[in-house]
Formats: sequence, C-alpha cells, structure tokens
Amino acid sequence: MSENHTFLKFNGKINRRLPQDEIGDNEVSLRWNWLSRNNRLVKPPGHKTTTTGLTDISRWMARYQTFEVGALSPKTFVYTEDGRIWVLNDQTGAPTVVKELLKVNSDPRHWLFKTGSQTNLFLVDGDTLFIHDGNNANTFDVVTLTDSGGSSVHPIDLIEHKDRLCVISRNSLFISKNLEPTNFTDANDSIEIIVGSGKGQNLALGKIEDHLFIFNTEGIFVLDGDVISALAITFEVRLVDERKLGLQHSVVKVEQALIFVADDYELWSFDGSSSKMLSYELKLKDFVNTYALPKTKANAVYHDNYYKLSFVEKGLVEPNTEIWWDAFEDKIDIVKGRNVSCYMKTDPTIEAEILQMGQSNANTIVQEGTANDFNGTAIATRLRTKDYTPKKGHNVRFTAFYPEFEPTGNRDLTIIYLLDGRLSNPQTAFTSHLQGETTTLGTVNINNQAQFTGRVRPSINYAHGQSIAFEVIEATLGLKSSLVGIGIDFIVKERKKSDSLIGAV
Repeated sequence: MSENHTFLKFNGKINRRLPQDEIGDNEVSLRWNWLSRNNRLVKPPGHKTTTTGLTDISRWMARYQTFEVGALSPKTFVYTEDGRIWVLNDQTGAPTVVKELLKVNSDPRHWLFKTGSQTNLFLVDGDTLFIHDGNNANTFDVVTLTDSGGSSVHPIDLIEHKDRLCVISRNSLFISKNLEPTNFTDANDSIEIIVGSGKGQNLALGKIEDHLFIFNTEGIFVLDGDVISALAITFEVRLVDERKLGLQHSVVKVEQALIFVADDYELWSFDGSSSKMLSYELKLKDFVNTYALPKTKANAVYHDNYYKLSFVEKGLVEPNTEIWWDAFEDKIDIVKGRNVSCYMKTDPTIEAEILQMGQSNANTIVQEGTANDFNGTAIATRLRTKDYTPKKGHNVRFTAFYPEFEPTGNRDLTIIYLLDGRLSNPQTAFTSHLQGETTTLGTVNINNQAQFTGRVRPSINYAHGQSIAFEVIEATLGLKSSLVGIGIDFIVKERKKSDSLIGAV
C-alpha cells in the first residue's frame, strides 16, 4: 500500500446545496470572514469610528461634490432614523444637524444631477423630494411633486436619465423637463407614466448604459426610445423580464449589469434582457429576514469590485450580515460583525476613494480599511471544508498534514479535523454548528514558524476513517492572516468488512 498525497484549497465557492462529501474539492460548506480572491483566503478589511454624536442609527449617507465656485465641496450628509439630516466635518467627523422633523424610519435614496459646473443633490425619503444646491448653509429645499390629479406624491427612488430627473412613487414614473430637474409640470416636456398594467407597484430604478429600468411588482420594465420630447409618441415602457425584486435597496449597477435580490431572496444579475441567479450554491434565501420592516433595512454598494449587501438575518431586526459577490471571480463570501446600516463611497475621479458605513448597532460612522479589527472587536473567522473521501467505501489512514498559512505574528493556530463526519447538508443559518456526529475529533496545533514548511503527524488513534474534514475557527484581535490550504498524506486500506457483506448470498 503506497502513500498518497492531495492538497485541499479552500478558495472555491461556498456550497450549501450539495451533500458535504459531494461538493468540489476546493469548495467549502461554511466560510465567513474569509475573502476568497487571488487563489487564497484573507480576512476582510477592518474599520474604526470616524463620527460619533448622532442621535440615532444612520440610514443613508451621501458624498456631495461640485465644481461650482463658492460652494463648499466635497461634504458628507447623513440621514438618521429619527428624521434628521446631518453634515459631517471632514477633519473631525463632528456632525451638525442641518434639517430635522423629517420622516422617521425612512428609506432615503439620492442622486447627483450635474448641469454645467453646478451639481444638485436630490433626495427622496418616501414622503418628499428635496434638493441641495451646494449652498454653504447646507439647506435642503422641498421640490413640489404632484400627480396628474393634483395629489401630493410620495417618492421612493430617483435617477438621472437623458438630462432629466426621473422619480418614482409606488404608482407612477415622473420625468422632469429636459435640463430642468425640478420642473415636473411643464405642459410640453414633462410627463407622468403608469408602469405596466397599473395594478403593480414600483420599487426601484436602475440604469445600464443608456437604458432606464423600473423594478415593479409585475417584473422589470424598460423605458425604450427617445424621451427628448417626452410627450411625443417616441418611446414605450415594456416588460423585459418577469423577475421581481425582493429587497428594495439591493439594486446596484455592477459593470454592465444590475445586481439585486429577487423575490425568491436569492442574488440575481440582470444584463438588460435576461437575469441569472448568482447565489444558487449558497442558498441565500435560508438566511434573509423577509418580514416587511427588516427588508427595508437592506443596503448595497459596489466597491473594490465587490457587490456588498448588508441585510437582516432571520430572527433579528437590524442588519448584521453581509454577502460580498466578487465581480472578478463570480464567488460569494460572507462577512459577519460589521453591522452595516448604510454605505457611502467617494468618487475616485474627484478624490481618494474611501468607503464609510453607518452602524446598525451604534449611532456612529466607521471607515473601512483603517484597522485590522472591527472597531476594536476581533474579526472572528470560521471555515468548514468538504468531507474529503479518498476512496469511497475504503478505510484510510491519514499519515500527515501540511497546513499552509502565511505568517500571522506570534500566534499559534488550532485546526480541528473530523473523521467520518455526518455527510449532510447544512440545515440552518450561518451561526449553526455543522459538525454533526463524528466518531473521532482531533486537533492540530501549529506554531507560527511551521506554518509554511512544517509537517504534522496525527496520533495513530486519531488517524483512521473513510473521510476527513477540517474546521478552522480563529478570533484574535488585530490579527492579519492569509490561508492557502492543507496538504494530506494518506494510505488507502481494504474495504470495511461491513461493506464487503453487502449483496452476499
């Protein structure tokens, strides 16, 4: 019996759909706070607080920039859950209230509309459309918006399209006059459009190149044609995909597609004509809290070539978990412990690119990439490999392990390995214990100096079985680490006696 060798890498997809012994060799059944990119795993970037003194959880942030002479730029605005808008001091992070007595428990959205050297920031909070024109007093003025019957409109999303501001309520799409984003009443060049049959409700807007898409409870619609003369019969609104939106604030443009969570609570990509599921192996729907209020607290952003979505898990009421979809490698990773209530990234064509985030567990703002921990809390990692079976139905003696972890400082690392683990799908949320029943449980202690070159020989009493799985759990404050994989030496022995009797006469 000769000795065999294999090397298990952990940089594949998270696969919770297949049994743990049938997933790919590089796939894992559980992984969080490990980002799989460039053929290795690394921890997500840490963060620390930049702003305190807010009076409630932040639900929206926006970075305002303009080239207008005399206007203070850039600057950051925050909308807190108690109905206040704040401006943040760029040097100290200190917040100042600039508007209050607004809608509480709001789901704000915004768009920057540029005309010449001036930029206007338009904001909707579910009740009102506001404009900030860059004035140094940081005022937000109300833009009057009424429907064809003269009733007030409650806007929920907005976007610029062909030099017009487009705003949706649950019932209608409103298009402003050309180059006049506050004018929705021009008799010749503004319009109100009913999307679909009129029985559905609008949920969100998105753009791919020069095409405007409306996410509606009846599906995804496109505004097709020329709207330079909005009242002319030169355009149509038609259904292009029956996929429906599940998390309203999950729609984000990623390269040449719109990424969103559909009403099946899986992650989808829409390229303008058809949609494709991205989270099939992960089974995202098992974790999303689908009650009405928690759904509104989901937020997403595209940053560093990751689509990042913060959402509320089942049984909770505030966002506590993120999925990061890698646009380079088409993989999803799970990040836990950042507690993101909203995102705000800067425009890299104007200033250094940064990502700031509101916190769902504190009235603070944090900045990504400024620490090796989550605001003083260790980044807790978890990884569970597949159940690797060298030869089906045969006993195996595992003779040596070769863990490859890049040096992580003065720290010993413990790896749990499981022999003959239960071969079953994970059944519950990310926090569930997936170990199941085992006949043997062993540990491997690796000191820092041996992490690339060392060989570990397991005790003879903890080395026999048909399958093996590894579990890595690590939570050291401020520790940076990188994980490559584990090599395994093994010897295949005869079939189990119980197996040899199967089918005997």
